[in-house]
Amino acid sequence: MVTFKYSLLSKIIFRYANIPATIFLSLYMVSSFIYMFQKWYFVFPFLLNLIIIITMNRFYFRSYKLFPYKIDINNEKMICSDYFNKSKVHEILLSDIDLVEGGSISGTPAKPIYIHDSNNNIIVGISPHMKNHNKLVTIILSNVKKEVYDDVLSVAKEISEANKAMFGLGKGKKKPIKK
Repeated sequence: MVTFKYSLLSKIIFRYANIPATIFLSLYMVSSFIYMFQKWYFVFPFLLNLIIIITMNRFYFRSYKLFPYKIDINNEKMICSDYFNKSKVHEILLSDIDLVEGGSISGTPAKPIYIHDSNNNIIVGISPHMKNHNKLVTIILSNVKKEVYDDVLSVAKEISEANKAMFGLGKGKKKPIKK
């Protein structure tokens, strides 16, 4: 079994950064609410703070549910543990994974990769901030069903071709060399 974890700083940020941010934004929201009755244009900072608080906490509550902070994996199964709820542990057989999407696979390397196991109705998120993230994804993709691997490969190929077309590269065209 190989173990993958987040660094201590990443773990603290992913678990607790929303708490002080929500407190500070709430203070600004309360002051905007009070001044809103004196000058009408304070409604805009009030609404902006409210939208930021809702969006940020929605992201954090979703990550509490989907992102394990420790993943043990071998060629047959993946054990996800150390969620925000410490007692939660998921064991996923790599042959049961039926969907791998998001992140660098879908052309957005800063976003997390989501793995879906429909047999147990489990979704696991893997952030690119995890140590050796690429090695973990490689182990997963090398042990999933051939159909899933082919789907991931075809999506990656489409994105690669779209990037080549967008930047004018490929098929006889050479990238200009800067002198």
